[in-house]
Amino acid sequence: MEDFIKEFIDSNASAVFGLLGALGGGLVSFLASWLLKKREYNLRLWDKLLERRIRAHENVIAVALEMRVMVALGATEENGEVARAPQVLRSKEDFDQWFIRFTQLTLEGSTWLTTEAKRELNFVQDYLVTLYQNLTEVPSEKYLQIGQVIRQDFLDLSSDLEKKCFAFFGKEVRRLKLSNLKKWHKYKRPETEKRLKKTALLSQWEKIQRIVAPEGERR
Repeated sequence: MEDFIKEFIDSNASAVFGLLGALGGGLVSFLASWLLKKREYNLRLWDKLLERRIRAHENVIAVALEMRVMVALGATEENGEVARAPQVLRSKEDFDQWFIRFTQLTLEGSTWLTTEAKRELNFVQDYLVTLYQNLTEVPSEKYLQIGQVIRQDFLDLSSDLEKKCFAFFGKEVRRLKLSNLKKWHKYKRPETEKRLKKTALLSQWEKIQRIVAPEGERR
């Protein structure tokens, strides 16, 4: 049997090696084609994920810029600057509508944000929720006055949020890797509380209460 196989191979060596070469070439071509298709699929998938990540960061930047828009109050402050307040605090209705817009725009894409941007966004949300709760019973006509007091809060929060998002476009946008969802998405509670206490909203709360109080009850 072995002699027969040996004789067969000797007699048909060219055909055998040709067949093996064809099979080997076909296998290599198949593997190469499969790898290329897999790579193309991965790139198309990443394009879709990247598009969502870019849109999520752009949405956060958009609302951050809205926080920075101010309206003049037609007066000057003690330091001689024009008195201004955030445009979103022109009235209770304006703030309510913007707060809903802020929540919708940021939450729908929060999964795609970098960990750093997500943490900063959550801090801004904590601030806005605190503000919203404290303004619940405040008359609409008082909003601009309160906005004047907390104007710098909006500027600082907007700037910090924008920087975190721009860091994504400067560094991570070219990385074919998503943020680790296991990382905690909020600052540690002591840090959050410390930063909130430094805001004008909390550090100047007594001044805000005097604005809100009826004229006869002001001190």
